[in-house]
Amino acid sequence: MAPVSTSALVSQGHKVLLVGTASASPSDLTLARDSILSTVGTQGSVNFEQFDRLATIPLPASTYNTIVTGGIAPSAYQHSSAVLAALAKTLLPGGGLSLTEPAPSATASGLPASLAQVLDRSAADLVSTLKISGFVEVTIVNQRQASVQEIEGLLKVWGVQDGISPAALVGQIELVEISAKKPAYELGAAAALPWARKKATPAPAAKAAPAPSVKKAAVWTISANDDDDEDAELEDEDDLLDAADLVKPTKEQLSAPDCGPNSLKKKKCKNCTCGMEEEEEEEEDTSAAMEVDTSSAGPVPQEAIVASNANRWKESAITEVVPKALQPKSSCGNCYLGDAFRCGSCPYTGMPAFQPGEKVQLGGSMLKDDIDF
Repeated sequence: MAPVSTSALVSQGHKVLLVGTASASPSDLTLARDSILSTVGTQGSVNFEQFDRLATIPLPASTYNTIVTGGIAPSAYQHSSAVLAALAKTLLPGGGLSLTEPAPSATASGLPASLAQVLDRSAADLVSTLKISGFVEVTIVNQRQASVQEIEGLLKVWGVQDGISPAALVGQIELVEISAKKPAYELGAAAALPWARKKATPAPAAKAAPAPSVKKAAVWTISANDDDDEDAELEDEDDLLDAADLVKPTKEQLSAPDCGPNSLKKKKCKNCTCGMEEEEEEEEDTSAAMEVDTSSAGPVPQEAIVASNANRWKESAITEVVPKALQPKSSCGNCYLGDAFRCGSCPYTGMPAFQPGEKVQLGGSMLKDDIDF
């Protein structure tokens, strides 16, 4: 029987591996080899290997364009997973496999137990086994019933001689021819994903001298993803500093002033200009006015007390001296000058100007209604 091959699997210049069996006659092996050589031509080659050695010998990796196995009668052997793995390893990426194997027909029924153990894989199971072994484009090319002569050769190879008639098995056994291909890559090959490739950075071209231009104000655009964006242009922090920012301050500039409200000293300095000298003089005058010697004075007359209480609620505003320690603390020192000179948080806002050291009070009539009901 000539080997099964198609023009899609065996072509001019291919290197082919022909797998035979010990049960095949030498004349059939020679005929099969010559048939393949006539197709591949002088630029191709055909190597031979025994089927029972495929799973035990080291075959050269990625060597053959096509493998033809099971095509020489009798086609009585099943291709195990180890055999298929060895055939896939020795094929070139994209190489083809032409495989022929016996299988029970879809209408088979009542097969003897001795044959059921041999024919335990259907055509659909064989296709699945090839896919699991790594082959792609698995296609059933031919599926035909075995003839009486082919069944006799199968029974002889299987050693079944228990009175089974070959003629009774016609239509129960079929020969399945399958073509498959190895993927266009080797097992374990790695390739970078398209989106994982980095963009090639072109070599920088020679730049001409830039023309003088007016420096424009930089415009910043900030995004939440700027930290993860490699192409984002960030402003250089050093460019934000002027020449004056890089000057180291002196010790005198960092120290507190000798005079004024921010100085560490709480007394006036020579040639004082911040107003502290006037404040100390006012405090001394106020203290002198409050220290009155009453040791020689007699008791205060009752008429003077009544007159003082009566004058307390007259129409005109009166002033009384308030000790410096009890006066509100002014942050600007201009409270007594009027609203035009006072700060926004001044406690005297809305009150008239007054003399330093005095406290303004409103007359009693300002707290009464203009019309009595």
